[in-house]
Amino acid sequence: MLAPAGSKEALIAAVQSGADAVYIGGTRFSARQSADNFNAAEMKEWVDYCHLRGVKVYAAVNTLIKEKEISELTEYAYELNRIGVDAVIIQDIGAAQIFKQAVPQLPLHASTQMTVHNLAGVQYLADMGFERVVLSRELSREDVEYICRNSNCEIEVFVHGALCVSYSGQCLMSSIIGGRSGNRGFCAQPCRLSYELLRKSNTVNRGHLLSTKDLALIDELRVLKDIGVKSLKIEGRLKRAEYVAAVTGIYRKYIDTEKAVSNEDRNSLLNAFNRSGLTKAYFGHQTGKKMMSVSTPGNVGDNIFGDDLKKRCRRDANFRLVGVHIGAVLKRQSALQVTMVDSDGNFVCVAGDVLAEDAVNLALDENRLKEQVTKLGGTVFFAEQVQVEIDEGISLPVSEINRVRRDAVQMLADKRIAVPERLSYPILPKEYVKKEQCVIELTAQVHTAEQAKAAVKGGIKRIFARRELIGRIKSMSEDVEIVTVLPETELDSDGTREMVDVGAVEVHYPWQALLHQGKKIYGSHRLNIFNSFSADFYSAFEEVTVSPELNLNEIKGLSKNTAVPLELIAYGRIPLMLVQNCPVKTSGVCAGGKDIFSLRDRRREEFPIMCSEGCVAKLLNSKPIFMADKIGDLKSLKIKSLRLIFTVENFGECDKIINMYKCALSSGGEDAHLPDNSFTRGHYYRGVK
Repeated sequence: MLAPAGSKEALIAAVQSGADAVYIGGTRFSARQSADNFNAAEMKEWVDYCHLRGVKVYAAVNTLIKEKEISELTEYAYELNRIGVDAVIIQDIGAAQIFKQAVPQLPLHASTQMTVHNLAGVQYLADMGFERVVLSRELSREDVEYICRNSNCEIEVFVHGALCVSYSGQCLMSSIIGGRSGNRGFCAQPCRLSYELLRKSNTVNRGHLLSTKDLALIDELRVLKDIGVKSLKIEGRLKRAEYVAAVTGIYRKYIDTEKAVSNEDRNSLLNAFNRSGLTKAYFGHQTGKKMMSVSTPGNVGDNIFGDDLKKRCRRDANFRLVGVHIGAVLKRQSALQVTMVDSDGNFVCVAGDVLAEDAVNLALDENRLKEQVTKLGGTVFFAEQVQVEIDEGISLPVSEINRVRRDAVQMLADKRIAVPERLSYPILPKEYVKKEQCVIELTAQVHTAEQAKAAVKGGIKRIFARRELIGRIKSMSEDVEIVTVLPETELDSDGTREMVDVGAVEVHYPWQALLHQGKKIYGSHRLNIFNSFSADFYSAFEEVTVSPELNLNEIKGLSKNTAVPLELIAYGRIPLMLVQNCPVKTSGVCAGGKDIFSLRDRRREEFPIMCSEGCVAKLLNSKPIFMADKIGDLKSLKIKSLRLIFTVENFGECDKIINMYKCALSSGGEDAHLPDNSFTRGHYYRGVK
């Protein structure tokens, strides 16, 4: 069981309540930047605290890394290696490359932010060297079981705590509309706000339509064990220590006993935190309305915590003890010898300095010696088994017995917190990649045949489209490269994945490229290309699309350090969320993608909802990015192509935009204009923290 430790008090609570491992964040590169994270000195202290008590520590390095942060990240990798954390949890594929090169013996766990939602994704990361994969929370019990049965990689699943309504790692809503990136640890949780669901501009539902209940798989612990899940993860690095103590303690109880969950413990989980109740969500097929907290986005638990839970959060808490086998031998004219062995096989042997002598008055007997060597109060140890051997009629000062015992305890403690020897290697600085200014290509991504016609008419030579449009686009022109956009989610339960019959595909995850070897591969923005290491990872691709969260200066820094051809999104509504539990379907008004739906927020901004393959909803930004009048700024980046993404536009609108960009590329774009407040610059001039 893996418990959250967003503060020192929460870490203590997790350890003292029975966690097998905790996950913590540093002051940088952690997806919970508002938690009370640990600096390097604190992290070392608390890693020792955990290891002494037999608890593993995983460091969350689960944000996307900017080019300018590479050096700092590398130093952090060395620091974590020296501190002795048991693994790091990674989101950024470039960060994984850095850790593999710099500290190759430090185990890697794949964060749920990597959006791993099928067996192919797990196997890909296992082949890369990841020891464990944290699955997306959108998987059913059957999906999880299929993965566990067919992979040797350790599988971790969330069992309790907050759910993201979007696939983790694929949510840009907080970033794009508020400048606070979830991929960088600063999510503002816009999913908890109130929205109106519009159908052709008419309100059909309102409330907190994106707000999920919290997950609770307390009744599924036996199932999770039986299907082969290695690690059960509790969410909550932003929650209070008493919450961590309560939830961890209850899960520990039922992991160990496998009894039916009592009503008292169910109420304790609700009391600790709940949003209109708890849900088994995707794992237990409790989706749709059952999964949502539409009436309120916040906690309705009582949060009344007893003294026992509060004691487990205090620094002097000592509920978590380690059993040891103790041996003591005392012979005439010999020093006391004490041995201690813990359950991990750590062994110490300490000999005293004072020799035993014949007793003048009261002799030291077996019971008295046993009593003294087992006085472990105030330490983390308790005597599980004791064996004493002593000659008759001898004595030894009690102070000597105590000193030898204390020395043995200290030596055993030192062994338990000893940092394993691990190799580390320097990361060589990136060499500047000299790039000539090339002619920038315009590409288009289309959602309808009408948009494809506009792209062909406008002379676009590369069109990205869903597979059902491929045949129609082929019939429009033979002089266009058609790239099949693969599904953005591919659950194993969806059935056999179909190979496509064109020469090029766009992938959203690296494992998709393996399934389409021999074709030209393009990488979408969902690869989260944030730095040159992540770009270089896809060096075999024709081109990769840079993350829309980077600003122009950051893209320039990335571009100069990679030879991989880069593409920018120059026009279009950025997809903000990828939602398996569709808000349209949940509201009971699904029209199979034939009607136009959108969410309207408190500022009257409207966010279109597109139906994607697999009945997945794609929430789009309220305004498109527009950069035709800033084309000179884009040219200075030495990128290869600019993508125009068409989603809700008609033929005329597409035609107009294409012509604007063509003219801008040839003349400079000074005359390209859209009405005020009808577009956004995205992050190109602001970026994220």
